Amino acid sequence: MMIHTRKLKHKDKILIAAKRERQEKSRALVESGERSQESMFFIAPSIAKTAKVRHRVLSFG
Repeated sequence: MMIHTRKLKHKDKILIAAKRERQEKSRALVESGERSQESMFFIAPSIAKTAKVRHRVLSFG
């Protein structure tokens, strides 16, 4: 397991704490059955399945 040794700025700590709080709320909603895990996705599964992603690489250098 990698341990992060860099010092976090105060702003970063606030953002990380807010993220953890949202994650806990989301997990609680899924566990209680109020929301499905799929409903938490940023992109709807139906759109993700039909989307085509093209990768273009100009150089491998």
